[in-house]
Amino acid sequence: MASFPLQSLTGRLRDRRLARLFALADQGFQGLGSIAASAILGRHLAPDAFGAVGVAIGAYYFVAGFHRSLITLPYVTEHREHGDATDDRRYHSDWWWLNVAAALVLAVGLVAIAALVQVALPAQRWLAEPLLLGAGITPPLLAADFVRRWFYKQERAWLAALVSALFFVVLIGGALVAATIRPDAVAGALAWGVSATLATLFALLLLRPAAPAATRAWRRFAPHGRFAGWLALNIFPYTVYSTATVVILIGALLGPGAAAVFTAARTLTNPAVSIVSAIDSTDKPRAAAALAKDGGPGLRRAIGNTRRTLIVLTGGYLALVALFAHPLIALVFHGQYAGVEQNVQLLCAAFFLFCLNQPSETLLIVLRASRTMFVTRAATALVTLAALVLAIPHGIAGMAIAIAVSQLANIVLLTIAERHALNRLALSEPSA
Repeated sequence: MASFPLQSLTGRLRDRRLARLFALADQGFQGLGSIAASAILGRHLAPDAFGAVGVAIGAYYFVAGFHRSLITLPYVTEHREHGDATDDRRYHSDWWWLNVAAALVLAVGLVAIAALVQVALPAQRWLAEPLLLGAGITPPLLAADFVRRWFYKQERAWLAALVSALFFVVLIGGALVAATIRPDAVAGALAWGVSATLATLFALLLLRPAAPAATRAWRRFAPHGRFAGWLALNIFPYTVYSTATVVILIGALLGPGAAAVFTAARTLTNPAVSIVSAIDSTDKPRAAAALAKDGGPGLRRAIGNTRRTLIVLTGGYLALVALFAHPLIALVFHGQYAGVEQNVQLLCAAFFLFCLNQPSETLLIVLRASRTMFVTRAATALVTLAALVLAIPHGIAGMAIAIAVSQLANIVLLTIAERHALNRLALSEPSA
């Protein structure tokens, strides 16, 4: 008798109507934790050290893009009905071990890039240490991201939110320790690595992955190989204009001081991207299910709902940040980065345009149109590079405008690509 209320509670927590709320809580903890930790470090670290932490996190996001393409997106967009418990555990565990292997390879890749910078680019040697720090935090952060995806696939979004809550608490604690005991870039980046490690260990106690089976895991991945390969190629142009990784390019063009200022300005606007990630966590699987159930019309409805939600949520948040930029900067950074209000307002416009691109990319990914997406991203990258080079004399404000221009171009290109993909789908679907 006592088990009935527990089963009822578990059923309510799995309710799909609550999944988006838990996803927002999940990303809220992620985003607020990053804001709080960045604010703490921004107040206590020297600008060069704070800029190095920003570049380290940007380096992680750079390689995380490849991981997302090769592992996460094939995993979350593969529509699969639940089987028996043993088969389900093997399925998710195989993808877990693929995730671990990919994370380690990508970390080694960052180490190689750092060594290349140290040897071949003397003017940018300061980037070598942040890149090594990025390599160090990459495996735990990718592991923490994957276990949350695993919970979403099991329709247990509330546990993903719980994992992020733990990450939030430990990250803020780690930043406080770094600020008071060792205010340097190593300790600052370590806060992210330690918090991700503890969050992952907690999740694994609940998930209990099966022992690795390399052959079986490869068979899981093989049908997605071509799709994943094209998605991975998409990362190269995407890195040029992504809000998370463009800080590396800005640091290379203008130096560590500019990277620090951009990191400070981005800190306040980043929750908008967290909102997109929250919605993405549930809406990509939902879009895949809509396509499987109702074809093109179902997919269009799902994408349209996502787009309207993003306009309201991200637009509302970014409008508030732009309106109250001055008091927010004073509150978060305690005068350390006064005078960047205009940069924050410009980034609000750029980030809003960036957020609006997500629904179209979801549509292309669900339709496996990764080659089409590569064309749009390559064109956007060229526009971004040209705009950033032209913006160098205008400093951070010019960079923010350049990002906004590139995102506007991306919206236009994705609109064309979306219509092309839907028309091709309509031609392939049997007529009623």
